[in-house]
Amino acid sequence: MPPSNPSKALSSSGSNQMRPPAMTPCVRRARPMERRRILQLRMANQLLLEPAGSIPAAAERMLALQSQDLAAGRYSLAQRSGRKTSRADIDALFTSGALVRSWTMRGTLHICAAGDVRWLVRAARRRTLAAMAPRLREVQIGAADIDAAGELVFGHLKEHGCASRAALFTLLNQHGIPTAAQRGVHLLMCLVMDGLLCLGPIPEGAGPAGQDFMLVDELAAADFEPAEPLQELLRRYLAAHGPASLRDAAWYTGQTLTQLKAAAADLGPQLYGVGLDAREEELYLLADCPALDARLPNRLPLRLLGHFDEYYLSYADRSLASDAPMQASIGPGKNGMVKPFWLRSGRADSLWNAETAPTDRIGAALHQRYLGFRA
Repeated sequence: MPPSNPSKALSSSGSNQMRPPAMTPCVRRARPMERRRILQLRMANQLLLEPAGSIPAAAERMLALQSQDLAAGRYSLAQRSGRKTSRADIDALFTSGALVRSWTMRGTLHICAAGDVRWLVRAARRRTLAAMAPRLREVQIGAADIDAAGELVFGHLKEHGCASRAALFTLLNQHGIPTAAQRGVHLLMCLVMDGLLCLGPIPEGAGPAGQDFMLVDELAAADFEPAEPLQELLRRYLAAHGPASLRDAAWYTGQTLTQLKAAAADLGPQLYGVGLDAREEELYLLADCPALDARLPNRLPLRLLGHFDEYYLSYADRSLASDAPMQASIGPGKNGMVKPFWLRSGRADSLWNAETAPTDRIGAALHQRYLGFRA
């Protein structure tokens, strides 16, 4: 039997209970920083000045890298891990169970360290299921469907270890549970929200998007269980993305601004205010942020950022990284796509073109590396 009843996915409110509005966080404040200094700190915290040195360290630092496009997620993680990190290196950690991919926040697939997947899914569960509810009704998925699908998928994965999405859809169809019209993927998302599944092993010979499902309880990694999940979400977000506002953190985590204000008030002096954004809302770092005391380069390095990169996408206000015309070019567009672009001096400079390699040595090398991850 599955470890819990998937039918509860439609009704349970999860562990994220709303809290009353909190007071403004009591934080230390610096004199307002210039935009250049904020961009330096963001690039440092996002591991775009110096990579973490290993894939697990980068995954833990970044908390969750958006990865509905698996190739783009791999590249984003590789950039932040080490200059020689390859697709094969990352795939080996997926297959060993050190890395997973799951619907952790905002109903979107992310790459994260295996030890973080359970609590991240639990933190996102209530709001993700609330957002999914209208679509579940539209495709006629009810509690009985989720329960039956959970029993079948659990038994299949317990016997076989892992299975592709296509194989699980075949299994469900054979037992009278239709998967057409996106019913299949929504059923799997419900099972993920119930803590049953995640995406892990990369099958031999898989294409750029090939990845199998497995049971979360089969992961060897120890389950990290923060005592205060919302505080941990905010702390980890700011460690990897600061300086950022609480509105930015609410966008990234999929939680409400009220919840993030309460978490910030609880963290109190662990936060450090560095100035205001375009909305005149405070930008925060962690008070113990190593980059605050580090000598950061005046000339920020050229970077090629891929589809859905965290440096651009993980903020509600993207004006620091990009002007309005460039934001319109990058997206998200009507199809939800967020395009790759060249980052110069910490700002989006131009879109990347797969057909045109830069003529300078560094640009050409970055272009070729990204093509390698896309192939």
